Amino acid sequence: MSLRAFAGLLAVALLLVPLPAGAQVRSVELYAPRAFGYVIGDTLSLSADIVLDAPFTLDAATLPTPRALDYWLDLRDVRLVDRGEREGVRHYTLDLVYQTFYAPLEPRRMALPGLSLSAVADGRRVAVEVPGWSFLMSPLREIVATGPGPAMALRPDIPPMPIPTGETFRRLIAALGLALAALLALAWQMGWGPFGRRAGRPFARAARAMPPGLEGSPAAYGGALRVLHRAFDATAGKGVFAEDLPDFFTAHPAFRAVEAEVARLFEASRRAFFGDDFDGARRELPPAELVALSRRLRAVERGSA
Repeated sequence: MSLRAFAGLLAVALLLVPLPAGAQVRSVELYAPRAFGYVIGDTLSLSADIVLDAPFTLDAATLPTPRALDYWLDLRDVRLVDRGEREGVRHYTLDLVYQTFYAPLEPRRMALPGLSLSAVADGRRVAVEVPGWSFLMSPLREIVATGPGPAMALRPDIPPMPIPTGETFRRLIAALGLALAALLALAWQMGWGPFGRRAGRPFARAARAMPPGLEGSPAAYGGALRVLHRAFDATAGKGVFAEDLPDFFTAHPAFRAVEAEVARLFEASRRAFFGDDFDGARRELPPAELVALSRRLRAVERGSA
């Protein structure tokens, strides 16, 4: 066999021999928390930085699933973050969260198992080994006393920290005072309760003074008409007759919203008091509409104050 043929066969043989894993797995670095001072129920978070040669990628199917690994150890969470490819190298971060349920009677070193993952590229597969890690667990309390006093003595409870409430209480009082002032202002404006009897609200007093039995009693109907006329007189500061209504509406423009009803009121009064025609007055302004007018006048009075 010639030297050239031998060299060709050697080159083909080298291509067929798989490269060692180190040629594809650049590094696996484990970052762990403190290795001591853990008790039953604690969680431990580990991170592994994995660096692979491109085009190799980590096979997500080889990642472990959260589950119970042992009677004292659970794998709670597994999260793989692809950091991307830079300069022909792909970076991964693997985050693992474990929880221990071991209750040692004395300080004891426990071990977390390593992981065997895989990286793939073009049909080739290489192993990626994440190393294990050990830590020291401590008992919740001592079994044998190491000093004077009874064994298994527990520490006293931490007293609760008082929460300052002075500023909050002052703000609450200020808010309540402001709400009360706003409510009183609204009651004054709307004429609620005793505020409806104050001077300057004659229509509010008239609405409360509407006598009962307007439907069947001419006297009650006439009394209701008089109550409203006194309210007009008090509002204008003088007697108001039908011919004075244009001046009244000019001086109190808010009442123009009920100008037509007021005209019917004065027409009904003319029929009742000057024509002695209470039936005609009640047809002009029925008792129910007279009561409704008193309430509308009260509402206009509130809105214009």
